[in-house]
Amino acid sequence: MSEFSIQEKNQLLSAWAHGWTISRGTDAPIPLADFGYRIQVGLPGHLERYVLQGHVLTAVQRLAQEIDTPDTWLKICAPHHCVAGLLPERWKIKPPEYLMSKAIKLTEVSLPEGYQISLTADGSAVTARVCSMEGKHAATGRMALTLDGQYAVFDQIVTEPANRRRGLAKAIMQSLANYAIGKTATTGVLVATVEGHAMYGAHGWTVASEMTAAVLA
Repeated sequence: MSEFSIQEKNQLLSAWAHGWTISRGTDAPIPLADFGYRIQVGLPGHLERYVLQGHVLTAVQRLAQEIDTPDTWLKICAPHHCVAGLLPERWKIKPPEYLMSKAIKLTEVSLPEGYQISLTADGSAVTARVCSMEGKHAATGRMALTLDGQYAVFDQIVTEPANRRRGLAKAIMQSLANYAIGKTATTGVLVATVEGHAMYGAHGWTVASEMTAAVLA
């Protein structure tokens, strides 16, 4: 893992929080006294989420003790071993996630034979869809541009099981990155699962920090 300063981690985390809300169509993040954000999601099983910096764990601990609404999520920019002992037992900790970034550049899109890709813009977000020549859905992904224009936040990159291991996710990422560069973005940001971490790492993405996710049961 490359060394990122606290300031760099906080900048990436802020970009991801804002890009996530744009991609998901929620209200903008609400700042929390300089240690993170609250996002009103309003979905079953996911009413609110808190995106929290990892260098202020005393504030994170206090917040976790105060929250009493089930289906509230925490996304903390710190490893499991730093967080697990701070959260009350009612919080269920999820598998590790990873805040990752990459300097994006124009790249030729490598799409396997038999597939076609399309981009659809929606305000500051864009959706990439890959279909077979017969029109069957194969893969999709979203990307949102932060308001300052520097960051491209990648989200919901999903390949259907029957179409995996064919490079479709890579093609989606390349297409979205090229679009973002055309809008002056220079840095890609995402939060990856354990499985996604390996794939993105193989394509030049760098881990800025492990992320700990937890939900209040």
